[in-house]
Order: sequence, then structure tokens, then C-alpha cells
Amino acid sequence: MKDEITKVTPELLDRMSETDATWPHDPAVPELPPMPATDEAKPTMDSFLNSHFWEGVHTPAVEGVPALRPRSEPVTEENPLKVDVCWSMRSPYSYLTLQRLVWLNSTYCVDVNIRPVMPIAVRSTKGGSGKAGGMFGITYKVPDTMWDTVRSGEFHGVPFKYAHPDPIWQTTWPPFGKNFLSVHPVEKQPYIHWITRLACYAALEGKALYFINEISPLIWGGHVEHWPAHVKENFNKIEGLDYDKAIKDIQDDGAKKVDAQWAENSVFQSQTGHGGVPLMVINGEPFFGGDRFDQFFWRLRQNGLTKRREARTPFTTQPLRWPAAG
Repeated sequence: MKDEITKVTPELLDRMSETDATWPHDPAVPELPPMPATDEAKPTMDSFLNSHFWEGVHTPAVEGVPALRPRSEPVTEENPLKVDVCWSMRSPYSYLTLQRLVWLNSTYCVDVNIRPVMPIAVRSTKGGSGKAGGMFGITYKVPDTMWDTVRSGEFHGVPFKYAHPDPIWQTTWPPFGKNFLSVHPVEKQPYIHWITRLACYAALEGKALYFINEISPLIWGGHVEHWPAHVKENFNKIEGLDYDKAIKDIQDDGAKKVDAQWAENSVFQSQTGHGGVPLMVINGEPFFGGDRFDQFFWRLRQNGLTKRREARTPFTTQPLRWPAAG
């Protein structure tokens, strides 16, 4: 069966065996300082999920959901709800929640704080060298994701095409072949470090939501042939940001600042007890994945969510499948 698949799609084999080797030399990617270790923070016993965990045998350390916002404090534009979203630039599922998150931030009295994190494929790198994390042997995940993301895009009316080049240099073809799911070392991952650092730079400038609204559709929306070549142009569309200045700051000294951002966000993520993205968090409670957005929105309404008088930037059109109660 493997040989039959290989014969049907030889171009995919060529892409993985030859094109990948040139990725570190993509002219769109500037020279940046070496990456520090990307070892992920580990959830502790007092993380949200661990402290609330109950499996029918023991009593959880913490019972119930966190306290809801007091009704005596109405949610207004001046006094909005605050939510955090752990976000990976490599995650197609993060992208597939983008429109809903932007609409939420634009239309409702809630501040959506995007927290860029490194994707799981390049976490746990043993001090920044050697083989990266990969998918930990979950061999069905790649073909399932390839199919499910296209289906999810159609379901939500969101333009979607699997990223090429993949922000992670990882061998995904042929399925179950010798090097299937092999992830190249962290120091040989040009794309994900570049765009994650830019995301963190934007976050430091208070523009993270604007950044993902401009850059994520480049990667996953299928609008352009080679998305890295368009990052600079779209970055410069964000008011208050300048790509050349951002790169120079990162090259000079800012790498420490932006790397501290994703490292801090990793710790925040671990405090929820979770490691997936997109991870939407309110009052410490995590909601994992776009398929939990309706539950997340339900929790926001329990906390007194209200609509804004006028929409604010960044703008988007109303999502096709917005929660009915909204």
C-alpha cells in the first residue's frame, strides 16, 4: 500500500526530500539570533486542570468553576472582560478560530489577549539541540488533520488551504515511512521562529490580535503562492508597526525580549494544566480548540458579556456559525 501511494504522488516525495533541504535558505527569512531552548513548561499539581481533576475516586482539590464576575460590576466598554488565548502560528486550528476571536473582540465588551507560544512540534528539544518534539508517535494525527481542517474550513466558511511551506520542517510523507513525523532540530527551523518572534514583538506593542489577523490568513488561507514572501508587506499594514524596525530590534537585542514572551506564555499555558492550541482562557479555566468556542462564549455570557456600542478594530465579517445565543 505504501508503494502504491508513493507512485500516485511522487511530487510529494520530492517536496519532502528535496525542497525541505533548502528551507533554511529562504530569502524571505532574515538572519536572526539563535533560538534558546524551547523546552515546554510542565503543568503542576495546582494547575487548573489538575486541581479540578476528579476521576470518580478522589475529591478534587478545587471544586466548581472559578467565581463568575460579580453582577454588581456590569461589563462595559470601559470595564470589559479579559480573556487570554494561547496561539500557535503553526496551528491550522488556531487559524480556524481567528474570525470568531476577532469578531468577539471587535463586537463585544471583551479584550482578547493573544499569547503566542511555540508549537508542540518544536517543544521539548533537550536544551535546544537534537531532535525536536514531533507528534509523539500519534501517527493518525497528520492525515486526520489534513482532512479535518479542510472540512472545518468549509463548515465555518473560512478560506483554508494547508500551509506550504509548512511553518515546521517536518517529514509527513509518505505516511508511516522511515522518517514519518521526523522533526528537524530547533536550530534548523527558520519559519516558525521568525513568525513566532514577530508575533511576540507585535504582542509587546499591543498588536498581537492585529498581527494574527494579517499573517495567519497568509499561511493558511491559500491566498498566496509562497506566504513567507508576503509577511513583510502584511506586517507593515498594521498601524504602528514597521517590519524593518522589528527585525532590527530582534537582531540587535530584542530577541531576548520576544523570546521571554513566548517562554512566559508557555508558563501561563502550563498553569492551566493544558498544552494545546488554540487555548481560550477566562478566570484560569481553559477551553481547548475551536470546537469549544461555543462553550467558551457561554462562559463569557455567564460572566456578564455585553455588546459594544460600536465595533472596533481589527474588523472582520460576522462568522458564519456564531453562537445562537449571541
